[in-house]
Amino acid sequence: MRNEPGALGRRTAGATRDRGRDPRTMRLAVCAVFFVTGAAFATWAARVPAVQERLGLSAGGLAVALVGLSGGAFLGLPLVGGLVARYGSRRVLCLGVAAYLGALVSLPLVPDLAVLTAALAVFACGNTAVDVAMNTQGVLVERAYGRPVLGGFHAMFSLGGIAGATAGGLAASAGVGVRTHFTVAALVLLAVAGAAATALAPDPPRAAAAARKDPLFALPGPGLWVPGLVAFCALMGEGVVNDWGAVYLKQETGASPGAAGLGYAVFSAGMVLGRLTADRLRARLGTVRFTLLCAALAGAGALVPILDATTAAGFVGYALLGLGLAAVIPLVFAHAAALWPERTGSSLAAVSAVGYVGFLAGPPVIGALAEASSLRWAMLVLPALMAAMAVLATRLRRP
Repeated sequence: MRNEPGALGRRTAGATRDRGRDPRTMRLAVCAVFFVTGAAFATWAARVPAVQERLGLSAGGLAVALVGLSGGAFLGLPLVGGLVARYGSRRVLCLGVAAYLGALVSLPLVPDLAVLTAALAVFACGNTAVDVAMNTQGVLVERAYGRPVLGGFHAMFSLGGIAGATAGGLAASAGVGVRTHFTVAALVLLAVAGAAATALAPDPPRAAAAARKDPLFALPGPGLWVPGLVAFCALMGEGVVNDWGAVYLKQETGASPGAAGLGYAVFSAGMVLGRLTADRLRARLGTVRFTLLCAALAGAGALVPILDATTAAGFVGYALLGLGLAAVIPLVFAHAAALWPERTGSSLAAVSAVGYVGFLAGPPVIGALAEASSLRWAMLVLPALMAAMAVLATRLRRP
């Protein structure tokens, strides 16, 4: 069964062009925003050790601060969807970028753990606002094209993350202070985002009375629980690889610390490649069959290092996992937006909220299972998640 955005795109493409926007220009602008978002977060991630050292935080103290990061992101998702529905993705995106980059500049200035936790919560809320609004923009551009393009935007996020992490590593190696680094990075990224803001896609016109009736807090509505649970499986798998992938290679395959760290790079490379190729495959296969393909690839990748506990097998498995998981989130976003085209922002926020529960739950679940048995057995959660994703794919409702 094919399930594509082409028909919806053809219905809205003419309206978008009538409002004087070139889809190619809008696509470039949204690409820039995705790149900026990935680069900004990687800027922080690359200098976490320096911030930890400046405040003299223990591992436990840093974990407390990171609760602000995850908590702010999760709590902000339902609210942001309602704001996008009421005020439009362009306005929320511009305000979100300002809050996001402003919070980034503040992180090296905080005096203690409590203020750092609060600043990270603001940083995460800004990131959430940008995330929902830029994905809404991506859906609008996809409709204007009449074919899938959302995967390419997510590839730009990954490339921005690589650029931000590389710049952060170079800054740290050169002895550049975190305050200087974050300030310069924020100004550069703000300039890029500001230029992009002038060419963003116009939000579809809606009557003011209808907009005021939208709920401020977005929760999954009819048809959105299944794509939300698909996102749950994908993001839980991604969170597990993020936090436990290198540990698994080191403990279970005997990889050196350098090789264990390289495993995440292999996974990230698979994610980038998968996102760059996702749009053509989704257009050819349709939503359901493409989701099944993603689940099969990721499931195979999850099983390889469990069945063959060697470093080489781990690299192969992580590459397949990256390829399989790469396109799932843009895919379910596009599907959710097609189900409720008049409430794109709130739909994406609701699906994201369900998915983010998986991202937060995955690492501690693996830790608890590993404590009870072994890490190798605990990692069987990954192929189980991919099997669940395959079952859920057959339940995706046609828009």
